Amino acid sequence: MILLYPLAFVGVSAAWLAYLWKGRSMKSVPPSVTAALEALTVCYILGLAIISVAPWYDDNGAPEFISWRYRWGWAAELAGWLAIPVLPAALFLTSRRSRQTKS
Repeated sequence: MILLYPLAFVGVSAAWLAYLWKGRSMKSVPPSVTAALEALTVCYILGLAIISVAPWYDDNGAPEFISWRYRWGWAAELAGWLAIPVLPAALFLTSRRSRQTKS
């Protein structure tokens, strides 16, 4: 699960930059790609906030403190788990919004 978030973020960022490069404008990027990039960014920020609020974990009955240099990796792990429900929800809401504006 720790690789889910970085791979998804790199893939969506590459797609966003490719659309931006090809169209030479921010308007050329599809709303779904922008929504996915924003959702993944929000997932990471939430993961980092969760780890920063409670930087302790249970290691075989002994509480262990997570130092700042390891919190970035733990936040990526949490962001991967958060991306599972957040990313489809963001894409669904984006497609729903685009259908309402076309009608």
